Amino acid sequence: MPVTIGGPIGSIAVVGYDSRLGQPEIGYCIGKKWWQQGYTSEALNRVIDFLFDEAGAVRIAARHDPRNPGSGAVMRKCGMTCEGTLRQADRNNQGICDACIYSILAEERRKHPSG
Repeated sequence: MPVTIGGPIGSIAVVGYDSRLGQPEIGYCIGKKWWQQGYTSEALNRVIDFLFDEAGAVRIAARHDPRNPGSGAVMRKCGMTCEGTLRQADRNNQGICDACIYSILAEERRKHPSG
């Protein structure tokens, strides 16, 4: 039975796209009340599937503030690999921050158990 929550609990979107390379970047956020319930990883998996299967992406990237390790856990759960941390390369609601960069390639998605 579907759960009624009364409105949006977060968002997920393609926040950048390099059309020359076929490489989208995904960004997401979710209300704290819904953390650790699988909603974000489910949404991210579905967006990854769409971008590979329907949009023809070659590589998909995402990033998170290292002070939010839960977001990195979501990316790893979805088969993404951490490529490294860029120092003071992003901005969020706390100001300038480092950015942990993750990605997944089309051929890796085929190998991932949930893909």
